[in-house]
Amino acid sequence: MANTSNGKIAIALSGGVDSGVAGALLLEEGREVIGVTIQMHNPAVLGGVVRDKLEAAGAIARKLGIQHFILDCVNDFERLVLRPAWNEYAAGRTPCPCMWCNERVKFDIMLDWALENGCQALATGHYVKLSADGDQIVMLRGDDRNKDQTYFLSGVTQKQLSRLVFPLGDRDKPWVRKKAGELGLPCAERAESQDSCFIFPGLSLSESLKSRFAGDTTQSGGFIVDWNGSKLARHGGIHNFTVGQRRGVKVGTGARAWVRDLDASTGDVYLTNNEDDLLRDEIIVSGVSWTTLEPPPTPLECEVQIRYRSAPVAATLLEISDGRGKLLLHKPARAVAPGQAAAFYDGDRVLGRGWIE
Repeated sequence: MANTSNGKIAIALSGGVDSGVAGALLLEEGREVIGVTIQMHNPAVLGGVVRDKLEAAGAIARKLGIQHFILDCVNDFERLVLRPAWNEYAAGRTPCPCMWCNERVKFDIMLDWALENGCQALATGHYVKLSADGDQIVMLRGDDRNKDQTYFLSGVTQKQLSRLVFPLGDRDKPWVRKKAGELGLPCAERAESQDSCFIFPGLSLSESLKSRFAGDTTQSGGFIVDWNGSKLARHGGIHNFTVGQRRGVKVGTGARAWVRDLDASTGDVYLTNNEDDLLRDEIIVSGVSWTTLEPPPTPLECEVQIRYRSAPVAATLLEISDGRGKLLLHKPARAVAPGQAAAFYDGDRVLGRGWIE
């Protein structure tokens, strides 16, 4: 287990208030800190957005009095996050690109950069707590349950956790905002930047990805089909829909309707007027990854969270083989969307995650 309590540390500066305050807290501890910001897009594609983010991060670094480095990950971000996300949408699935970015870019490429440049660890502004348990690091939910981000980090490995630091795990957002104001950080009143890494201004995430990658994938609009099998209207592409969706269906059904299923082979979107049709008590997961040193034995009694804001549900994880398993939910969950992550918990402790099939 690496010792991350001393030595130089890199803070991942996004330009927002969380990472700015996290960096300030490290300096208050007497740490030697450098700032690093990932450049995810070519300025020629998203000029204003890219410049704004880099300039905001640079302004924070100057206020903190630390060196600031820009890590060019434009090609990596497209290869590891953006293009795979579009491929998922085009296949009728709902991707989780924030999780991919954490696992494949921030805590792989950026962490490697930090270690190669003499740092002992990489810190971020995520609301996550770490604790030692013998020879391993335990990841726990942050104290601010409204900002807890363990769901998005549930695929991080023990090797990565041993080199990560999360200064905000025992703080809450109001405290962070107040602290930023007291320090005079330029990010103190900066708005939340959800999905800003992925989207073009004025477009949804899926439409932003379509605008970049649709030429690489066959993607044509199919029909919206009601619960009687009637084709109601054509739509603009299954990338605009997800299981459980109600708003945005944009077709008159004469009743409340939800998206029940997507058929990538035809492009058809199937509706239901019975919300109980969205309930599932079994989930197949693939690509299972553990935060623990060794995979826990199965059957595993745990809680599972199927999206960022959903409440965890008690479950039994069965039949792990080649990274696949079956979750038996003790209480049915609503709108289980293929492509999303199912995060496994033991109370506040994060055990791992699998991809919903």
